[in-house]
Amino acid sequence: MSAETIAAALTRDITAGLLPPGTDLLQTDLAARFQVSRIPIRDALQRLAVEGLVTVTPNRGARVIRLTAKEIREVYDLRVLLEGDLLARAIPQMTEQDLMQIEVAQERSNLEARTDRWAEGDWVFHKTLYAPAARARQLDLIQSLRRTCQIHIAAYRKLPDQTSRWLEDHGALVDGCRAKDTDYAKRVLQLHLRAACQALLNALPEESGAVSLSG
Repeated sequence: MSAETIAAALTRDITAGLLPPGTDLLQTDLAARFQVSRIPIRDALQRLAVEGLVTVTPNRGARVIRLTAKEIREVYDLRVLLEGDLLARAIPQMTEQDLMQIEVAQERSNLEARTDRWAEGDWVFHKTLYAPAARARQLDLIQSLRRTCQIHIAAYRKLPDQTSRWLEDHGALVDGCRAKDTDYAKRVLQLHLRAACQALLNALPEESGAVSLSG
């Protein structure tokens, strides 16, 4: 089994909350799980470190990232800035075809909102909103920040409790885009992200030691 395949499997487990923030990823345990030597495990963990999913400390091993409340606020502050800017750039460029695609993405998000695929549907909706801006690097940065949030949301299982609220926000965002009302859409998006941030902060557990992969 290749390091790429192992990294993909671990990414799925991390973003699904099966390996919660702070989980120690011991190379010996992972080698036994995937029935490989420690070399592809080490390479897979390095890949995840580059992607910001784990931290690797020399002589201490790897651990799923676990953000403090302050760090989570920082991530959401960055998301507000980057996503708000991208939405403002996208709205003037939106064609009728773009708006139709956004509405299709909204329907998908609505259908998947109360399933275990809710995060994927939510990302597709937001990505479709931002696509007309044609700023791939900025979109990549946003996706990375969203994935950091998703690791914690999946583990603490909080944001899905706010489903009705964020689906209403999606509808308001679509309305703002159709009206070409950039200021309104940006305000909706900012409130949407701030509410998600607060829901996650409310769900954070008390500071504790790392979780063991094998325990």
